[in-house]
Amino acid sequence: MIQQLSGMQGRSLARAAQVVPLLVALLVAACGSATPGTSASATAAIATAKPAVVGVTDTEVVVGSWGPQDGPAGAYGAIDRTLDAYFKMVNDQGGINGRKIRFIYENDSYQPAKTVAAVKKLVEEDKVFALCGGLGTAHNAAVMDYLVSNNVPHVWPATGTTALAVPLKKNIYAVQLNYTTEATLATQYALDTMGTKKIAVFYQNDAFGKEGLDAVQAELKKRGLPAATGVSYETADTNFSAQALKLQTTGADTVILYAVPKPGGSIIAEMGKIGYAPKLLSSSVINDPSIFQLAGTAINGMLIEAYLPAFDDTSNPKIVEYQAFMAKYAPKEQIGGFTESGYAYGQVFIEALKRAGKELTREGFMANLDQMKDFTGSLVPSLSYSPTDHAGVKAAYFQAAKDGKFVTVTGYITLK
Repeated sequence: MIQQLSGMQGRSLARAAQVVPLLVALLVAACGSATPGTSASATAAIATAKPAVVGVTDTEVVVGSWGPQDGPAGAYGAIDRTLDAYFKMVNDQGGINGRKIRFIYENDSYQPAKTVAAVKKLVEEDKVFALCGGLGTAHNAAVMDYLVSNNVPHVWPATGTTALAVPLKKNIYAVQLNYTTEATLATQYALDTMGTKKIAVFYQNDAFGKEGLDAVQAELKKRGLPAATGVSYETADTNFSAQALKLQTTGADTVILYAVPKPGGSIIAEMGKIGYAPKLLSSSVINDPSIFQLAGTAINGMLIEAYLPAFDDTSNPKIVEYQAFMAKYAPKEQIGGFTESGYAYGQVFIEALKRAGKELTREGFMANLDQMKDFTGSLVPSLSYSPTDHAGVKAAYFQAAKDGKFVTVTGYITLK
């Protein structure tokens, strides 16, 4: 009897164990939500809500940059100011995919330590979606790993350092011709076309200048020729008479410059003062009318590399559009290589934003850039990327300085 009761009791408990969870489920369903005060429809909305994207709202995209607005490289400040004006034009036209652009650019006075602070502010406080046009070789190097680890897209860093694209960084998209290619092209042109016998290099004593110097030396070594003499300067230098004398004593018949505008123009003027008149070639980084005021007539005949079309070539419809933009949106800025660059930066960034579509994310933005093929809608003649190549431009042409103007003297050339 006791055993029979125990069996009945066990079967009852088993049935109860099956019923209780069912009752609990029915009670939860009847309430519509386990969260007090939340309707079933609201719960569904929460479940399907998209995660927030840094720097993006329904009406705005936050974009950042940095560069010098003062100091020895202050002339480059025109790049960010023109980029700002370009984004204002886009906003006046309604924005992109329903969003306006809020552009924040920081002045780092061309000091890498200030660049680090500026970029951390842009990323951590301003919450930028992406960066565009951050300037300087040492400056980009100082923040490159930080931007990679935070997966912040950076479109068109304003430098030609090879390190940004080799090895590949998935969030960094270079455009400017890299300094190794640029300096190699200059060396090849000097030796093969200009009849150069001996080269010296005037360079900035940092990663920018050293990359140019190293490329010159590599091309000379490849040809079995003596190494070039390098004469350096520091970014804080203001007097270049000693460097001019050092260059003269090398006996070089050609000097290649890897210098920013103020030191570059100053060394040319100093060489003129002492009667030293070698053939001159320069990186594209001084391709701006401000160089004529600094260098004086000693600059006449210097060859300067360029990869964007001549900024005063009004036979080019794209340049006509650029100049019309400048007249309306940046009338106080000078038509020149730096404002032309800022305008082109904006064109490429906006194209990437358009391609990313309404559902904007960083990953989607970069995925669309990776599919860009032979894009000709900017001042860059043609721009392509792939998931394995973010190097950008690979060709340049030479302009000659003549009586305050740059005159195109070659077509686009590539490495031999």
